[in-house]
Amino acid sequence: MLCVRCQVAEAQPSSVQCALCATYPGHPRTGAEANGAPAVLRSPVALGWATAGLFAAVGLTDLVSAVLDLRLAGLVGRLADGDWAVAEWVGGVEQFTVWTGHFWSLVYFASIVVFLVWFRRSRVNAEVFDPHGHTLRCGWAVGGWFVPFANLWLPRRVAVDTWRACASPADRRGTWLLNLWWVTFVVDTVVGNGASRILRRAEELDEIARAYRYVAYSELFSVVHAVIAVLFVLALTRRQDVRAHQPWPPAAPGPLPEVPDAPAPEKV
Repeated sequence: MLCVRCQVAEAQPSSVQCALCATYPGHPRTGAEANGAPAVLRSPVALGWATAGLFAAVGLTDLVSAVLDLRLAGLVGRLADGDWAVAEWVGGVEQFTVWTGHFWSLVYFASIVVFLVWFRRSRVNAEVFDPHGHTLRCGWAVGGWFVPFANLWLPRRVAVDTWRACASPADRRGTWLLNLWWVTFVVDTVVGNGASRILRRAEELDEIARAYRYVAYSELFSVVHAVIAVLFVLALTRRQDVRAHQPWPPAAPGPLPEVPDAPAPEKV
């Protein structure tokens, strides 16, 4: 009879579980995803580096956009002061800004797709490491991002459970990097939306110039968030890779070798 948990090893004669499942309830063979299929450990390294690279590209594009918006704010400010000689420069910078925005949209969309694939794989791997230490099912690793208002909490909950499930017994690091990533993500979303709204409502030249500065400042904060996001992705990827290469369960010390008794001394 196969073990009722792992469905791999033979169950013990006096139990419905194998010896490993009975002794180590959290070993990788007992992990299960939301659909009931066993969780499979897969390397997140390639996806992690791809996600980090795309986040870095988004941050670099945000930096270029911030420089262009600051330049545009200065030119529009000069127009507001009556210096119409810079009108041609305004048109050229605006066109370059539009091209940069198109490139940013492409890279940002690609980063979202790759990140979600990496995030879910990391969550499934965490199910292998600790099948009982999660408050949300694997599907929330993707679905949690698309629930209005709840997406301000659900993905972080999945990330925290994933982060803690990958900790080795000797690892005592906290979740400060994860919390910093999440706080900057929320602030970046709020600030970016607010700056875009101000720019859409601006009508006078001085208002437009001021709005471009707000947009540029929000983009500079997006650069900071992108750097932190890269650090978080690489940290969690490295954490899982190290955890996957550790022996599980820990090897128990073997029995001491038997030493034959010394022969009794011969009587003289």
